[in-house]
Amino acid sequence: MAKITSFFTTIALVFSYLFGFGMSTASEGFELVRNEKLHALASMFSGQGLCYDEEYFYTSGSLTFINFTGLAKFDENMKCIQKKTKAVPKEFYEKYGSNHIGGIDCANGYIYAPVEGKIDGEGYLYNFILLYDCETLEYTGTYYDMTSEYLTDGIPWCAVDRENGYLYTSKFDGVTEILQYDLETMSFIKAIPIEEELNRLQGGSVYEGILYLSYDVSDSTTEQVLAVDLTDGSVSVEFTRSLPNYDNEAEDICVYPLPDGTLFHIVDYDKLINTNINHYKPV
Repeated sequence: MAKITSFFTTIALVFSYLFGFGMSTASEGFELVRNEKLHALASMFSGQGLCYDEEYFYTSGSLTFINFTGLAKFDENMKCIQKKTKAVPKEFYEKYGSNHIGGIDCANGYIYAPVEGKIDGEGYLYNFILLYDCETLEYTGTYYDMTSEYLTDGIPWCAVDRENGYLYTSKFDGVTEILQYDLETMSFIKAIPIEEELNRLQGGSVYEGILYLSYDVSDSTTEQVLAVDLTDGSVSVEFTRSLPNYDNEAEDICVYPLPDGTLFHIVDYDKLINTNINHYKPV
Protein backbone atom coordinates (compact mmCIF):
# COMPACT_ATOMS: atom_id res chain seq x y z
CA MET A 1 0.00 0.00 0.00
CA ALA A 2 2.83 2.40 0.88
CA LYS A 3 4.46 1.77 -2.50
CA ILE A 4 1.17 2.45 -4.32
CA THR A 5 0.66 5.68 -2.38
CA SER A 6 4.21 6.74 -3.12
CA PHE A 7 3.70 6.00 -6.82
CA PHE A 8 0.55 8.12 -7.09
CA THR A 9 2.15 10.92 -5.07
CA THR A 10 5.07 10.95 -7.51
CA ILE A 11 2.70 11.04 -10.49
CA ALA A 12 0.80 13.94 -8.92
CA LEU A 13 4.00 15.88 -8.40
CA VAL A 14 5.11 15.27 -11.98
CA PHE A 15 1.80 16.56 -13.34
CA SER A 16 2.01 19.52 -11.02
CA TYR A 17 5.45 20.36 -12.37
CA LEU A 18 4.67 19.79 -16.05
CA PHE A 19 1.38 21.65 -16.16
CA GLY A 20 1.97 24.30 -13.53
CA PHE A 21 -0.93 23.43 -11.24
CA GLY A 22 -0.94 25.14 -7.87
CA MET A 23 0.73 28.49 -8.53
CA SER A 24 2.03 30.17 -5.40
CA THR A 25 -0.27 32.72 -3.78
CA ALA A 26 0.45 35.39 -1.20
CA SER A 27 -1.49 36.79 1.73
CA GLU A 28 -3.44 40.03 1.53
CA GLY A 29 -1.36 43.03 0.52
CA PHE A 30 1.04 41.08 -1.72
CA GLU A 31 0.82 39.61 -5.21
CA LEU A 32 2.87 37.04 -7.09
CA VAL A 33 3.89 38.80 -10.31
CA ARG A 34 5.99 36.11 -11.95
CA ASN A 35 7.49 32.70 -11.39
CA GLU A 36 10.53 31.17 -13.02
CA LYS A 37 10.64 27.40 -12.78
CA LEU A 38 14.25 26.36 -13.37
CA HIS A 39 15.01 22.88 -14.70
CA ALA A 40 16.94 20.34 -12.66
CA LEU A 41 20.39 21.20 -14.03
CA ALA A 42 20.01 24.94 -13.42
CA SER A 43 18.61 24.14 -9.99
CA MET A 44 21.89 22.55 -8.98
CA PHE A 45 23.32 26.08 -9.08
CA SER A 46 20.32 27.93 -7.65
CA GLY A 47 18.51 25.90 -5.01
CA GLN A 48 20.00 27.69 -2.00
CA GLY A 49 20.88 31.37 -2.36
CA LEU A 50 19.79 34.49 -4.24
CA CYS A 51 21.02 38.09 -4.36
CA TYR A 52 20.99 41.05 -6.77
CA ASP A 53 23.56 43.77 -7.50
CA GLU A 54 21.42 46.21 -9.53
CA GLU A 55 22.31 44.40 -12.76
CA TYR A 56 22.37 40.63 -12.22
CA PHE A 57 20.90 38.01 -9.94
CA TYR A 58 23.39 35.58 -8.40
CA THR A 59 22.46 32.18 -7.05
CA SER A 60 24.08 29.39 -5.08
CA GLY A 61 23.39 25.67 -5.01
CA SER A 62 24.48 22.66 -2.97
CA LEU A 63 23.92 18.93 -3.27
CA THR A 64 25.64 17.63 -0.17
CA PHE A 65 25.17 13.93 -0.98
CA ILE A 66 27.54 14.31 -3.95
CA ASN A 67 29.55 17.20 -2.46
CA PHE A 68 28.43 19.56 -5.22
CA THR A 69 28.54 23.33 -4.77
CA GLY A 70 27.88 25.89 -7.47
CA LEU A 71 27.26 29.55 -8.25
CA ALA A 72 25.45 31.11 -11.19
CA LYS A 73 24.64 34.50 -12.69
CA PHE A 74 21.24 35.39 -14.20
CA ASP A 75 19.73 38.45 -15.84
CA GLU A 76 16.54 40.05 -14.45
CA ASN A 77 14.42 37.53 -16.36
CA MET A 78 16.36 34.66 -14.80
CA LYS A 79 18.15 33.71 -18.00
CA CYS A 80 21.37 31.98 -16.98
CA ILE A 81 24.48 33.78 -18.18
CA GLN A 82 27.28 32.03 -16.33
CA LYS A 83 27.85 29.05 -14.01
CA LYS A 84 30.62 27.98 -11.67
CA THR A 85 31.02 24.38 -10.51
CA LYS A 86 33.11 23.27 -7.53
CA ALA A 87 32.55 26.67 -5.99
CA VAL A 88 33.87 25.69 -2.56
CA PRO A 89 37.64 25.20 -2.91
CA LYS A 90 38.95 21.68 -2.44
CA GLU A 91 41.06 22.60 0.58
CA PHE A 92 37.96 23.63 2.58
CA TYR A 93 36.29 20.31 1.89
CA GLU A 94 39.39 18.29 2.73
CA LYS A 95 40.12 20.14 5.97
CA TYR A 96 36.65 21.04 7.26
CA GLY A 97 34.21 18.92 5.27
CA SER A 98 32.79 22.12 3.74
CA ASN A 99 30.15 21.05 1.23
CA HIS A 100 27.28 23.51 1.61
CA ILE A 101 26.69 27.10 0.45
CA GLY A 102 23.63 28.75 1.95
CA GLY A 103 21.81 32.04 1.38
CA ILE A 104 24.21 34.51 -0.24
CA ASP A 105 24.40 38.29 -0.63
CA CYS A 106 26.55 40.69 -2.64
CA ALA A 107 28.18 44.11 -2.31
CA ASN A 108 31.13 46.03 -3.72
CA GLY A 109 31.59 43.58 -6.58
CA TYR A 110 31.74 40.50 -4.35
CA ILE A 111 29.44 37.63 -3.49
CA TYR A 112 29.44 36.87 0.23
CA ALA A 113 28.84 33.14 0.55
CA PRO A 114 28.20 31.37 3.89
CA VAL A 115 29.91 27.98 3.74
CA GLU A 116 29.33 25.20 6.27
CA GLY A 117 31.40 22.14 7.04
CA LYS A 118 31.32 19.10 9.29
CA ILE A 119 33.71 16.24 9.93
CA ASP A 120 32.96 12.62 10.88
CA GLY A 121 29.22 13.13 11.10
CA GLU A 122 29.36 16.04 13.52
CA GLY A 123 27.05 19.01 13.15
CA TYR A 124 27.98 22.02 11.04
CA LEU A 125 30.68 23.32 13.38
CA TYR A 126 33.02 24.92 10.81
CA ASN A 127 31.58 28.11 9.43
CA PHE A 128 33.05 30.57 6.93
CA ILE A 129 32.22 33.51 4.70
CA LEU A 130 33.97 33.13 1.33
CA LEU A 131 34.23 36.00 -1.14
CA TYR A 132 33.68 35.48 -4.87
CA ASP A 133 34.15 37.90 -7.75
CA CYS A 134 30.77 38.93 -9.20
CA GLU A 135 32.18 39.23 -12.70
CA THR A 136 33.91 35.86 -12.91
CA LEU A 137 32.22 33.88 -10.07
CA GLU A 138 35.73 32.80 -9.04
CA TYR A 139 36.80 32.48 -5.43
CA THR A 140 38.95 35.50 -4.57
CA GLY A 141 41.10 33.76 -1.97
CA THR A 142 39.55 35.84 0.82
CA TYR A 143 37.63 34.09 3.56
CA TYR A 144 36.54 34.79 7.12
CA ASP A 145 36.32 32.19 9.87
CA MET A 146 32.89 32.68 11.44
CA THR A 147 33.11 29.79 13.87
CA SER A 148 32.04 31.06 17.29
CA GLU A 149 29.96 30.37 20.37
CA TYR A 150 27.00 31.90 18.52
CA LEU A 151 27.10 29.75 15.38
CA THR A 152 26.71 26.28 16.79
CA ASP A 153 24.80 24.62 13.95
CA GLY A 154 26.14 26.15 10.77
CA ILE A 155 25.84 29.47 8.98
CA PRO A 156 22.77 29.05 6.74
CA TRP A 157 22.52 32.60 5.39
CA CYS A 158 24.00 36.07 5.38
CA ALA A 159 22.56 39.48 4.57
CA VAL A 160 24.49 42.64 3.70
CA ASP A 161 23.45 46.12 4.79
CA ARG A 162 25.27 47.98 2.02
CA GLU A 163 24.26 51.44 3.22
CA ASN A 164 25.70 51.06 6.71
CA GLY A 165 28.44 48.51 6.09
CA TYR A 166 27.20 45.55 8.11
CA LEU A 167 26.71 41.83 7.55
CA TYR A 168 24.08 39.89 9.46
CA THR A 169 23.66 36.18 10.02
CA SER A 170 22.40 33.63 12.55
CA LYS A 171 22.33 29.95 13.20
CA PHE A 172 19.57 27.78 11.72
CA ASP A 173 17.41 26.66 14.67
CA GLY A 174 16.74 28.05 18.11
CA VAL A 175 17.59 31.58 16.99
CA THR A 176 17.26 34.15 19.78
CA GLU A 177 19.64 36.77 18.38
CA ILE A 178 20.86 38.17 15.08
CA LEU A 179 24.63 38.53 14.73
CA GLN A 180 26.09 41.76 13.38
CA TYR A 181 29.55 42.05 11.80
CA ASP A 182 31.59 44.81 10.22
CA LEU A 183 31.37 44.20 6.46
CA GLU A 184 34.91 45.36 5.69
CA THR A 185 36.77 43.39 8.35
CA MET A 186 34.11 40.80 9.29
CA SER A 187 34.89 41.52 12.92
CA PHE A 188 32.07 40.72 15.32
CA ILE A 189 30.16 43.77 16.58
CA LYS A 190 27.26 42.47 18.66
CA ALA A 191 24.44 39.99 19.06
CA ILE A 192 21.02 41.63 18.70
CA PRO A 193 18.38 39.90 20.88
CA ILE A 194 15.04 39.27 19.15
CA GLU A 195 11.69 39.11 20.90
CA GLU A 196 10.86 35.51 19.98
CA GLU A 197 12.77 32.35 19.17
CA LEU A 198 12.88 31.52 15.48
CA ASN A 199 13.65 28.26 13.69
CA ARG A 200 14.51 27.07 10.20
CA LEU A 201 15.87 30.38 8.92
CA GLN A 202 16.98 29.89 5.32
CA GLY A 203 17.80 33.36 4.04
CA GLY A 204 17.92 37.06 4.81
CA SER A 205 18.00 40.43 3.08
CA VAL A 206 18.22 44.01 4.39
CA TYR A 207 15.99 46.67 2.84
CA GLU A 208 15.44 50.18 4.24
CA GLY A 209 16.84 49.18 7.60
CA ILE A 210 14.65 46.08 8.07
CA LEU A 211 16.02 42.55 8.00
CA TYR A 212 13.68 40.24 6.11
CA LEU A 213 14.02 36.53 6.78
CA SER A 214 12.83 33.49 4.84
CA TYR A 215 11.27 31.10 7.36
CA ASP A 216 10.79 27.56 6.08
CA VAL A 217 7.79 26.30 8.04
CA SER A 218 8.37 22.62 8.77
CA ASP A 219 5.96 20.09 7.19
CA SER A 220 3.78 22.84 5.73
CA THR A 221 2.92 24.30 2.33
CA THR A 222 2.55 27.74 3.89
CA GLU A 223 5.78 29.68 4.23
CA GLN A 224 6.47 33.02 5.93
CA VAL A 225 8.51 36.13 5.30
CA LEU A 226 9.47 37.67 8.64
CA ALA A 227 10.50 41.27 9.30
CA VAL A 228 13.01 42.02 12.07
CA ASP A 229 13.48 45.55 13.33
CA LEU A 230 17.18 45.63 14.16
CA THR A 231 16.78 48.62 16.47
CA ASP A 232 14.57 46.86 19.01
CA GLY A 233 14.56 43.17 17.99
CA SER A 234 10.83 43.08 17.28
CA VAL A 235 9.63 40.38 14.88
CA SER A 236 6.53 40.43 12.67
CA VAL A 237 5.14 38.43 9.76
CA GLU A 238 5.47 40.55 6.62
CA PHE A 239 3.39 38.13 4.56
CA THR A 240 2.70 34.44 4.06
CA ARG A 241 3.00 32.38 0.90
CA SER A 242 0.94 29.35 -0.06
CA LEU A 243 2.60 26.64 -2.17
CA PRO A 244 -0.36 24.25 -2.24
CA ASN A 245 0.54 21.19 -4.30
CA TYR A 246 3.71 20.04 -2.61
CA ASP A 247 5.88 20.97 0.32
CA ASN A 248 8.53 23.23 -1.14
CA GLU A 249 11.52 24.08 0.96
CA ALA A 250 11.64 27.86 1.26
CA GLU A 251 15.22 29.00 0.75
CA ASP A 252 16.87 32.41 0.34
CA ILE A 253 15.21 35.80 -0.03
CA CYS A 254 16.37 38.92 -1.87
CA VAL A 255 14.57 42.23 -1.29
CA TYR A 256 15.15 44.76 -4.05
CA PRO A 257 12.73 46.89 -6.14
CA LEU A 258 12.63 46.03 -9.85
CA PRO A 259 10.92 48.02 -12.66
CA ASP A 260 7.99 45.57 -12.79
CA GLY A 261 7.07 46.49 -9.22
CA THR A 262 8.38 43.31 -7.64
CA LEU A 263 10.25 43.70 -4.36
CA PHE A 264 10.52 40.28 -2.75
CA HIS A 265 12.36 37.58 -4.72
CA ILE A 266 12.35 34.16 -3.07
CA VAL A 267 13.86 30.76 -3.83
CA ASP A 268 11.69 27.66 -3.35
CA TYR A 269 13.22 24.23 -3.83
CA ASP A 270 10.57 21.63 -4.62
CA LYS A 271 10.55 17.88 -4.14
CA LEU A 272 11.19 17.28 -7.84
CA ILE A 273 14.66 18.81 -7.47
CA ASN A 274 13.60 21.93 -9.33
CA THR A 275 13.97 25.53 -8.21
CA ASN A 276 11.21 28.11 -8.38
CA ILE A 277 12.14 31.79 -8.23
CA ASN A 278 9.01 33.67 -7.16
CA HIS A 279 8.76 37.47 -7.44
CA TYR A 280 6.20 39.32 -5.30
CA LYS A 281 5.09 42.94 -5.09
CA PRO A 282 3.17 44.82 -2.40
CA VAL A 283 -0.27 45.98 -3.53
